[in-house]
Amino acid sequence: MRIFVTGMTGFLGHELGQILLKKGHKLGTLARNVATSDRPIASNTESMIRGEKQSGVSYFYGDLTDYLNIYDVLNTFKPDVIIHLAAQTSVAYSFTHTTEVFNVNFLGAVNMAEAARRAVPKLKRFIFSGSVEEYGIQTKFPSKETAELHAASPYAVAKIATEKHLKYLYDAYGFPSIIFRNANSYGRRYNHQFVIESIIYQMLQGKSPVKLGDPTPFRDFVFEPDLLSAYVLAAESNNKKILGESINIGTGKSLSIKQLAEKIRKITGYKGKIQWNSFPKRSLEIPKLEVDNTKAKKLLKWKPKYSLDQGLEITTSYYRK
Repeated sequence: MRIFVTGMTGFLGHELGQILLKKGHKLGTLARNVATSDRPIASNTESMIRGEKQSGVSYFYGDLTDYLNIYDVLNTFKPDVIIHLAAQTSVAYSFTHTTEVFNVNFLGAVNMAEAARRAVPKLKRFIFSGSVEEYGIQTKFPSKETAELHAASPYAVAKIATEKHLKYLYDAYGFPSIIFRNANSYGRRYNHQFVIESIIYQMLQGKSPVKLGDPTPFRDFVFEPDLLSAYVLAAESNNKKILGESINIGTGKSLSIKQLAEKIRKITGYKGKIQWNSFPKRSLEIPKLEVDNTKAKKLLKWKPKYSLDQGLEITTSYYRK
């Protein structure tokens, strides 16, 4: 199949691209026009400008906020499936850069979907990367897809708004939307700005104290290979029952950040202190995020392969190197 993946320069997108290529799919992607970059796909400027294929990937310069450019790219590539991963992914960043996050995460997704609806009328699936952040503060766990959404950040507002638009497109035009509400993902090899990777990186450095934030929130963590497998299953699925649906991609289990840190302490052998509340608490902190994955098991035949302990061991191995 011909699959267009946005966000291939990111944590999830690059690895997803490698898997899809190995499975024989032809890929297209967007790359922003930057003067210098350490991103994996920005290595051949001339080929990207012309949209030429490199090892099964067609690269196009573009920006999610430029509708006409996106329309032209999709009209040229003619994908069977679109996987929309591109976004500003930091929840904390969204509190101080709200307009940017709305422009990229909401309007950018709307541009992709609306351009696809017009340029690729025979599109089979449009898979959108949502987030469990959309649930906000809940009282019943694990949260089912039917729970009322309560945005607790500008990031979540943008994700919910995108969901609403994609479901409108499905209801009005039969646009083949699929929304993933992803649990907190981990397994990054080079970016230690997120909580699991940050704890591992700091503990392996051995400096005391390790500086962390609020120890009390509970989170549901999904390991990168498990999250990737869900996207592959959805991209290749012929089950039309997944169209128009929101689907949780999580483990159905959660633990506190303090419990998480103690698990990582045992794996890394860290003997020093942890300095909690080293950073200001976020506005409207969500006490617990834990999602029911029954729907994913039923519609996608997906379930996590790795336990949290296994995922933490593997992720720690990346940083030991």
